[in-house]
This record gives sequence, structure tokens and C-alpha cells, in this order.
Amino acid sequence: MAETINDRIEMLVNERFDGNKAAFAKSIGLPPTGMSSYLSKQRRSKPSVDMVTKIVVTLDVDARWLLTGEESPKKEVHTEGDYSPASDSGDVSVVVGDAVLAERVKLLQQLIEEKDERIAELKERIEELKGK
Repeated sequence: MAETINDRIEMLVNERFDGNKAAFAKSIGLPPTGMSSYLSKQRRSKPSVDMVTKIVVTLDVDARWLLTGEESPKKEVHTEGDYSPASDSGDVSVVVGDAVLAERVKLLQQLIEEKDERIAELKERIEELKGK
């Protein structure tokens, strides 16, 4: 079975928080009790876009890796001589290209679609159980 986003979240919990789910949840601003739906072996909910954003921003995690398991390509910066972009203005900024943003949006849309499909499946299951 392929590795899922939940598996990668669990890897982060184990690697950065020594398996302490409550500490992980607290670090990204979520209640510790909410983590069980993402990390339990029996029922794993897909994380919300807000949760993914908190993980990426707060823990400085590669969004592409978290969403797909693939590493983002590393960008090389070439300068000639001893010139530094910061030497002119003191400002070092990174410009993210439209293609990178489009890819991020596409990945997030896929995640939302998967989540919507899961919600629909669960609603159907609830209706089946009500009918019994």
C-alpha cells in the first residue's frame, strides 16, 4: 500500500516529537484529542487544508513532500563574482513562480477532492446504517 499523507504526518510526530502526538498537536495549534482521527490505524481522516498549512508553516515542512511524498526540486542560485542580492538593498527575498504556485494549488485541490469523496462515502454509510 502506498504511503499516505497520514503516514507522513505520523513520521513527523515520531521524528520531531518522539512519538508524542499531544506535543505535535499543540505545536500546530490543534487540540491533542483531534489527532486520533488522523493517526489512528483504524480510521484515518484526511487532514484539512488548514491543518496542512499549519504543519507546513509552523514546522517548516516541504509542502510537496507532505502532500505527495515527493521532495520539491532544489533551486540553485548562481552569482558571479562576490555579488550578493542582499548587498544592494539588504533585502533577501524569494520569488515563487506561477508554475510552483499552480502546482501547489493543484495538489491542494486533489487533497480536497479526496476529502470530499471520503465525506460522501461516510454519508452513504450513515444512511445505510440508519436504514437497518
